[in-house]
Amino acid sequence: MSLNLYIALLLASLALFASTLHAAENITVSSDDVSRSESDAKPSKTFPDLPKGTTSFGACVSDGYLYTYGGQQGAAHHYSTSSQSDEFLRLNLRDPQEWKTLPSGPKLQGLAMVAHDGLIYRLGGFTALNAEGEEHQLQSRTDVAIYDPKVGEWREATPLPEPRSSFDAVVLDGKLYVAGGWNMQPDADSDWHDTAWVADLSKGKLKWESLPTPPFVRRAVALAAHDGKVWVIGGMQSEGGPTKDVNVFDPHNNSWSKGPELWGEKSLEGFGPAAWSLEGSLYATTISGKLQRLNTEDGTWDVVRELERPRFFHRMLPLDDRSFIAVGGGSMQDGRFTELDVIPLP
Repeated sequence: MSLNLYIALLLASLALFASTLHAAENITVSSDDVSRSESDAKPSKTFPDLPKGTTSFGACVSDGYLYTYGGQQGAAHHYSTSSQSDEFLRLNLRDPQEWKTLPSGPKLQGLAMVAHDGLIYRLGGFTALNAEGEEHQLQSRTDVAIYDPKVGEWREATPLPEPRSSFDAVVLDGKLYVAGGWNMQPDADSDWHDTAWVADLSKGKLKWESLPTPPFVRRAVALAAHDGKVWVIGGMQSEGGPTKDVNVFDPHNNSWSKGPELWGEKSLEGFGPAAWSLEGSLYATTISGKLQRLNTEDGTWDVVRELERPRFFHRMLPLDDRSFIAVGGGSMQDGRFTELDVIPLP
C-alpha cells in the first residue's frame, strides 16, 4: 500500500472516529469503575510545559529525570525536515523548574526510547528528507544510540537488524525488546514488519536476536513490561485499520499469546496508546482519554479514570509509586499538548 493512499484511509478513519466520539462518551460507566475527583479533573500546574507541542517522540524516566527526544511538530501527516525535531530535553522531576537542552542527534519521529541502569537508549524512528511542501521522502532508520548522563554524550550501538519506525520498545529483566512498526524508504511502498527482536543489556555489546514470529503485523503500538511478559497493545494493522488487540510474549516459554483487547466500542481506541505497569497493575491511556487497567480476574480492561486531556501518540511514564505523568501527544479536537498532566492511580 502506498504511503499517500494509507494516509488518505487513515484520515477517513479519524474523521469517522471524531463524529462518533461524543456518542462513545455517553456510555454509562459506574462510579465504582471510574475515579475522578475534583483534583483529578484539574491538571497539575507543578511541571513546566514542553517547549513545543510534540507527537510521535521518544521519552523515558531515569534516576528522577524525564527525557524526551525528537517528534513531529508540524501539521498532522505533513512531514518535512522543518517539522521534525532533533531536540533532546531533560526535566528534573524532583525540582521541575525548567527543561534543559542536552546534546542532540538526527531529526527523528516514530522512535522508541528506554532507560536502563542509568543509561538512555534511543532506537530507530524515521527522518523526513524532503523540504516543506515537497513530496514525502521518508526514511526509517536502524540507528541505536546510548546516552550516558554522567558523560553527557551519545555513543553509537549495534543497529537494529532492519530499519524500523512507528514501533515501541521496552526493557524486561535486563533485556531490551522491540516489536511493531514498519520500514519506510523514499520512492518505495512501506514494508510492515512481522518480526520482533531482543538484546541482552548485560552484555558489553548489543546483540540482536530474533523472537518467534509475532501473530500480528501492526504499527503505532505501545509496549509494556508486566508480570514477567512483554505486552504489545493496540496499534494500526497492515490490513483492517486500527485495532484494540493485545498480544503477549512470554520469555519463559518463548511464545506469543492473545491478551484481552482494550476497552471501547471503536477500534480507533487502540491507535497510538501509551502503557506502563505500576504497583503490580498494567495501565494504558487511549485516544478517548480513558485510563484503563487490566483486570486479570475477568480478562478485561476496566476504565478507572477519565483524563482532562485525552491524548494519543503521547507517552505515559511513572512519576512515583502512585502516579503517572502524561507527556506530549495530542487530540483531534485540541491539537498538540504542551502541558504535562499528573495521573494519580485510582
